[in-house]
Amino acid sequence: MNEERMKILKMIEEGNVSAEEGAKLLAAVENREAEESKAEEKEKKKYGIRNFLDDAVEKIKNSDFDLSFGEYVEFDYETQTESDDFNDIDLSIANGSLDIDTWERDYVKAAYHVRVYQVDNEEEARRHFLADGQLDIHNGLLRLASPSKKIKTYVHLTLPKKRYDFIKSKLANGTITVNQMDSDYYQLKTSNGRIQLNSVVGETCKVETGNGAITVADGVFDTCEMDTLNGAVTLGGDFGKSDVSAVSGSITVDHFGEKAHTGFYKATTGSIKVSLPKHKRVDGKLRTNFGSLNCQIDNYKILEDKKEVVNKQLTFEAFEEYESAYHLEAETKTGSVTVSPSGQE
Repeated sequence: MNEERMKILKMIEEGNVSAEEGAKLLAAVENREAEESKAEEKEKKKYGIRNFLDDAVEKIKNSDFDLSFGEYVEFDYETQTESDDFNDIDLSIANGSLDIDTWERDYVKAAYHVRVYQVDNEEEARRHFLADGQLDIHNGLLRLASPSKKIKTYVHLTLPKKRYDFIKSKLANGTITVNQMDSDYYQLKTSNGRIQLNSVVGETCKVETGNGAITVADGVFDTCEMDTLNGAVTLGGDFGKSDVSAVSGSITVDHFGEKAHTGFYKATTGSIKVSLPKHKRVDGKLRTNFGSLNCQIDNYKILEDKKEVVNKQLTFEAFEEYESAYHLEAETKTGSVTVSPSGQE
C-alpha cells in the first residue's frame, strides 16, 4: 500500500492528475485498507483519509528539487523575439517560477535568473541552459519551455499588450504571477507554488495548484475555476460563474460588478466567506458538518434550516425585488460558512 501512495503522490507532483483526483485516489487506497483489516476499520474511517491527505500535502511541500541536486551555478540572461505575430501562448517550466507582464511595445522580452545544478562553471551552465530552453514563435503560438528539473529558471516574461486567444502555463515546482492580461482563455497550473492574478480579464480561467494559495485581484471572467489541495483561495472581481475547491484552506470571495450568476464553493477543513453581488436576487444553500452557518443579510427568507449535530444546512432566498438572479452553494466539512451583502459602494 505504501508503494501505491507514493505513486499517487508522484502523479500529483508531476501534474499527471489534479489535486482533487489525487485526493480521491488516496481516499480509495484508505478504503481498501479498511476492508482488509476489520480490526482497524473504525480507526481508519475516522483518521485514515485525513492522515493520507496530510501526507500528500507534506510531500508536495517538500518537493523543492534544490534539496536533491546540491551545488549550482547561477547567472542572468535576457532575450527577445522580433515579432508579435501570435495569439496563443504555451509556457512550461519544470523547475522555477513565472511572472508575466504586458507593455506597449510590439515584441516579447524574457528575462531569466537561472540556476544550473551539477556543473563546474558558468560557461558550462550557460551551455546547458541554452540547449535545454526554448523561446520561439511558430504558426501563431509563442512557446517558452524549460524542461530540465536540474535547471531552475525564474522567468519574467513581458508581452505586447493586446487581446490573446489562449494562455497555458504548467509548472512543476514554482509560483505563477500574471499582471494586467487580456485573453479569452487561461489555463494555469503548478504542482507546488502559489498562483496570483492581478487585473486579469478573460472569458474562461482555470487555475490549479497542489500546494499553494490562489489569489485573484480585480479579475473579470465569465467563468473561473480554482482548485488547490493545500492553501487559501481569495477571489475579488466580477465573475459570472465561479467554482472553487480547497481541500485544506479557506475560501474568500468578493463580488464586484454585475456578471455574477452562479457560485459553487467547497472546502474540507477551511472556512468560506462570500460577499454577494449587488442588485441580484439570491438563492443560496449553505452546509457544514462541524462549523457554523452565518447569513448576515437583512430580511432573508428561510426555506430550510437544519441544525443537527453533524449536519447543518441553511437554504434561503433574498432580495426578491431584483430580476437578475445569483445562485450560491457553499459547503465545508469542519469550517464555517459566512454570507454577507456586498461591501462595494
